[in-house]
Parts: sequence; structure tokens; C-alpha cells
Amino acid sequence: MLDKIMESMGGGIAEQIAGKAGISADQAKEMLPLAQESLQEGVMEQVTGGNVSGLLGMFQSATGGGGGLMSNGIFGGIKAMFMKKIMTNMGLPESVAGLAAGTGLSSMIGGLAGKMQADGDTDEVDAGSLMNVLGVGGDAGGMLGKAAGMLGGLTGGAGDAAGGMMDKAADLLGGATGGAADAGEGAIDKAKDLLGGIGGMFGK
Repeated sequence: MLDKIMESMGGGIAEQIAGKAGISADQAKEMLPLAQESLQEGVMEQVTGGNVSGLLGMFQSATGGGGGLMSNGIFGGIKAMFMKKIMTNMGLPESVAGLAAGTGLSSMIGGLAGKMQADGDTDEVDAGSLMNVLGVGGDAGGMLGKAAGMLGGLTGGAGDAAGGMMDKAADLLGGATGGAADAGEGAIDKAKDLLGGIGGMFGK
């Protein structure tokens, strides 16, 4: 799904990059696959680490004008990854790569956030719309959304012992998320089993 969305947004993003960074349209278009690759790598790093809530925060900060996006830590990490790819693959200086990466990535994330708002059950960016747009749709996305909520609840009141369990749960959910992209129904069943076990341990 991300590939199709990127195809639809690519022309506009390339135009913005070219104008901001002072490069040719062809150079800007050459950056688009690097931008998508950086975003995918950054997103998967967060998902496999169990940080669905952090990803939500990044995309939510891109709505309503996106004023908080540039100061978001996850955004900064993905931007740095994108900059490095531009410098390594295209031989452009850091100053140009920085302008291109900041402009291109903020435009891309803003567009994805808008897509999430349009695709979701509400006008908000939530876990279900996030996973759907990023390619983990259906039941798996829903289960991961519930998992994010459950883990958030445990953070609020379960103490140090629960904190350790949360870390373990995040790792397990990360594994289930990665599998969902490849293993379909088997990964969904795994996620359900994991969630059931987590809920039982904390009397949910």
C-alpha cells in the first residue's frame, strides 16, 4: 500500500524537494526511492521494537500544520538516515542533503498522515489506520492497535514488575508484527495468543 501512496504523492514531493534544495527535478525524483526506503526502515525499527505509540505520535504531529514534526525524535532519526543515503548514493553535500531530506520527509509523512485520517474510522490518526496505510491491515492491524492501548495502560499503573513484562510484551509483539507481513493468518493467530496471555497475566 505504501508503494501506491508514494506513487501518487511522488510528483508533488519531488517538486518541493527541488524548489527547497535548489536541485534539478531529475535529482529530486532520484531521491524518492531513498526517501521511501528510509521511511520503511525507520518505521519497521519502531514497530519491531514495540513502539507503535511513538510512531503514532510522529504521524499525529504531522497533522494540524505539522509544527511539532521537526522536533520529533523518530522523525529526526529517519531524516538522518535519508540524508546519509542521499550523500552516499548521489554524492551531494550535507547542506543540500539536509534541506532535501527535511522537505521530502516532512511532505511524505504529512501526506501519509492525511491518508490515515481519510482511511480511519474517525478523523484521527490511530493505530488501525497507521497499520493499514503502512501495509499491516485487517485483523493484524486491529490487534496491534489493541496491543498498543493495553501496553499504554500497563505503563500507567503496573509498577516495576509490569514494566519488565511490558518490555517482554513489546518484543513479542514486535515479532508478531514482523511476521504479519509475511505469514498472514498464522501471525494474526500468534498476535491473538500473545495478547490473550498478556491480558491474563494482568487480570485484564
